[in-house]
Amino acid sequence: MKFTLGNNMLCLLLLTALLPGCRQARNETRHPVASVAETALLLDYLEQNGNLINGPFLPALIGPEEVYGRLQASNMLVIDLRTPEAFSRGHIPLSVNVRPDAILDYFEQQIDPPAFGQIVLVCNNAMLSGYVNAILLFLGYDNVLSLRNGLSSWDMDIASNYWLKAMSDSLEGRLETTPHPKAPAAELPAIATGESSGYRILRARAREVLSIQAADINVPVTRLLENPEAYYIVNYWPQALYESGHLPGAVQYAPKYSLHSSTYLNTLPAGKPLVVYCFTGHHSAYVTGFLRLLGYQAYNLPYGANSFIHSTMLSTQADSRSFTSESVAGYPLSTPEAPAQPTSGESQETLAPPIPGGC
Repeated sequence: MKFTLGNNMLCLLLLTALLPGCRQARNETRHPVASVAETALLLDYLEQNGNLINGPFLPALIGPEEVYGRLQASNMLVIDLRTPEAFSRGHIPLSVNVRPDAILDYFEQQIDPPAFGQIVLVCNNAMLSGYVNAILLFLGYDNVLSLRNGLSSWDMDIASNYWLKAMSDSLEGRLETTPHPKAPAAELPAIATGESSGYRILRARAREVLSIQAADINVPVTRLLENPEAYYIVNYWPQALYESGHLPGAVQYAPKYSLHSSTYLNTLPAGKPLVVYCFTGHHSAYVTGFLRLLGYQAYNLPYGANSFIHSTMLSTQADSRSFTSESVAGYPLSTPEAPAQPTSGESQETLAPPIPGGC
């Protein structure tokens, strides 16, 4: 068939008319526009579906004794979030190795999460596992827990390189007592998922904020103190303890109350890195996960106050708010050369329930 000049002109006109629409569709698909409205939808969804960050059950922790006793006696799955290299050097018997960026696919495609009585996340110190646990809890996986103090509570060699190594009295007697006001209320951060419902925004954000390494979400106290003015420092303690001494420039936010749309969430600056600290780093790891979902540049201060006033924590707070060599259970780890099997342990009914929260 021969094309006349008229046919060619007609095709050209049609292509010219269609191309801008195609380009616009591609741009909208690939580059959703960041919007505070999306963040507001996500926040409303989280507050209407459990308000977990301000509820009584975070951090959702379980002790090493409970885990070891239930490995064979009950329907428990232990997920090790560390690198494959660290996992191969030694891991909890019967545990599986899943990295944070693969955890959603693992939950959605490889296991039936509600079929397990408990799913326990572990890392070396509970900072990464607490962060990942928060994201999974917000998604509705309510049987997921984090091993208190991580594998440091299980094995002395790991504890020596993590919790025990991090304990410090570097700021004993040197904390600031001057109170600092919260920043003025402002807009929430803008996020860009292109979704229009709370749950779909949450799931898209979850996938994004789980694509991290442990170092991406932590700011150690030594680095923080090099330039504290570069951060908005969130003291996640009760008011009375804040008044007795806090990190330089830190602003007090009451645990399980302040991070709500009706209280002080909008006083967190969206354009400045935030560092959150509590007593141990456990609770603040969950807070960091929550804030990152909402688009804040949030970081956890690992080990919390134990990394700068360890002696004070030992002498003034409950045992669960500090760590010593006596905190290490000394249970066996499995390696390719020496696979370990847990004992049958006590029945689930005779063991204490998981710790329901609180640093």
